[in-house]
Amino acid sequence: MGRFIKSFGWDVSAPLGPESLTWKHFGDIRSMLILGRAGTLQNMHPVLDKALQEHSNFFSDPMDRFDRSIKPIHAMIYQPRAGENAATVRDFHKPIKGVDEQGERYHALDPDVFWWTHVTFYESIIATQEFFGTPLSEDEKRQLIAEGLTWWRLYGMSEQPAFGDYESYQQYWRHMFQEVLGSNRTTDFAAAIHRAKVPAPPGIPEPVWRLARFPVMSIGVWISNATMPAEAREILGWKWTRADRAAFGVFRRVVRLTWEIAPRRLRYIPDSWAGMRRYDEDPAAYAESAAG
Repeated sequence: MGRFIKSFGWDVSAPLGPESLTWKHFGDIRSMLILGRAGTLQNMHPVLDKALQEHSNFFSDPMDRFDRSIKPIHAMIYQPRAGENAATVRDFHKPIKGVDEQGERYHALDPDVFWWTHVTFYESIIATQEFFGTPLSEDEKRQLIAEGLTWWRLYGMSEQPAFGDYESYQQYWRHMFQEVLGSNRTTDFAAAIHRAKVPAPPGIPEPVWRLARFPVMSIGVWISNATMPAEAREILGWKWTRADRAAFGVFRRVVRLTWEIAPRRLRYIPDSWAGMRRYDEDPAAYAESAAG
């Protein structure tokens, strides 16, 4: 493990890598079930809402936007040269800037804005296990949040908004819902995305997608609602009934059972699994490639 720490420049108090909770959970295929939820939470931030309206193809092709965003982020954890991959993710956001409705300048690389997005990654790990896996213990949550600070340092950005302890995470989470986040055009679109003529995701033939789009996207919206924090649901005006709660209870059990009986390679997002398998086959070679 020491070699990994040296190669990646990780904080030795909470290193990432094959023995970390981030490595274990971030690539979990079940996290894809709450991808829409994670995106909606991020986009409740007014700066991210404005940035998507002015600089993204999210409204015309949201699946493409998700696909392009996810791969480099997972590469930071599961592929060698995490620092280079982090720089790629960071620099992608450099041109995303403008002026909001109040005449205030905004920038996607404002540390406070970028930190919110970063925190939602770790909250999503906790939520995925809470809903569809084995809920993390308090100690595991503390470790995960500490690893989140290690990950943040790979970006080379200001640590002014950052923290690495679970108590600060909880306080920050409450603050964001009470003082910063809101409903907006982007979250309204996400709530009705099943009605939009969304182009097919990469790799899905258009004729197949025309038949599958409405049911698939409808289920996605329903899962986002099911897993959304209560305070977010209230802000967004989303409704959740007893019947929904009962149906979701069954759905959760099916997901857990399916994951438990699935082969290991099917339990992870393909790009993440490729990195895990590469490490499993030859840890020393993986460390060498990480060192460059």
